[in-house]
Amino acid sequence: MTIQEPKSRRIDPSAFRRSTILVAEGDRGLRRTLRDVLLGMGFPSIVLASTAAETMRLIVEQRPSVVLLDHKLPGTNGSDGLTLTRRLRRECDPLPIILMTTAPDATLVAAARDAGVNEIVRKPLSMESLVLRLMHVLQVPRRFIRSPGFVGPDRRRLAERRRVIDRRAEMPLPPEQERRQRPSRRSGDERRKPRSA
Repeated sequence: MTIQEPKSRRIDPSAFRRSTILVAEGDRGLRRTLRDVLLGMGFPSIVLASTAAETMRLIVEQRPSVVLLDHKLPGTNGSDGLTLTRRLRRECDPLPIILMTTAPDATLVAAARDAGVNEIVRKPLSMESLVLRLMHVLQVPRRFIRSPGFVGPDRRRLAERRRVIDRRAEMPLPPEQERRQRPSRRSGDERRKPRSA
């Protein structure tokens, strides 16, 4: 899904002024760079974490609006950021999670979607792609789903959901509903119209 907005409006600090970002990144230099970039975008509060344990603690203490999560964040029991995402989905409110990764292939994208990640952004990060992902989760959030097999944002994009709705609208009605919606016989007004000569 892309945001159809002029390039000049994509970076809109007023959209971010009430949001707190938690940057969970193992690389110290990248953490600081992201902090500076996000402050420049207009976010008033940036919280930094370097491990999974620190991330969980700061989420409880700071209640951030969004988590920028490193796919290879240290301290996730030898696994990856998806392990932490699954834990967050079990234990936390529907907190938006943007996964940062160097090689988002189809397998990883599917696994991240199924774990409950909202968005994925490729490293090295471009400012435009980061802004677009942040605008997606803050301004056009997807519906949050809680079911026995999945907890997380609706895995279908808005365009996909619209296509499903459109297909349902085009489906023929069952015979009993069609009979109810057929026009009845001519109304009294139509019967009273004079026949043309």
